[in-house]
Amino acid sequence: MLASLHLFAQVAVTGVLVAVGSVPLVTLVPSLAAGVAHLRRDLTGRDTTLRRFAADWWAAVRSLWLLGLAVVALAVLLIGDWQLAASGVIPGATVVAVVVALFAAGAVAVVLRAAGAWSDDDGEPVPGASTRATLSVATGRATDDLTGSALLAAAVLMAAVLVWMLLPLALVVGGLLALAVVGVETRRRAQPGSTT
Repeated sequence: MLASLHLFAQVAVTGVLVAVGSVPLVTLVPSLAAGVAHLRRDLTGRDTTLRRFAADWWAAVRSLWLLGLAVVALAVLLIGDWQLAASGVIPGATVVAVVVALFAAGAVAVVLRAAGAWSDDDGEPVPGASTRATLSVATGRATDDLTGSALLAAAVLMAAVLVWMLLPLALVVGGLLALAVVGVETRRRAQPGSTT
């Protein structure tokens, strides 16, 4: 019972840390990567101080800033495409909306996997984790484990529903998504034949 309460509290604290770190928007992916590392360290009994999170956040910003910028640009593009399809002014608007939704789900899965690939199982940043290297690992994991990628897309959908129902829950969404990434990565490693 106490372990479950501790995990719940740590997820909530991680969510607040990720939310604060994501204020500039382009730091959303680095903040989530630092949140995943923070939860991994907590689950393995390592240092989870605010100072350590801040150090991880800064390291993630330095190595993943380009991915954060690309995610913001892609989000703007996808929202524009979705609004264009929803307006019905283009032929085949329903097909365009479905394609945009599927592409967005795939992009979300890759971005969440990139946040998970930035740190190892003990919550330590992977040496040489640049945007290109992290994105390469994330893309491979997303295509090799389609079920896990679908679970991550479902986690984002559920987080959106939670925020839609009660806006202040936006503060803990980062922790919930970090927990989803840790869970999916643990599930992937436990599968037979997993190499990374």
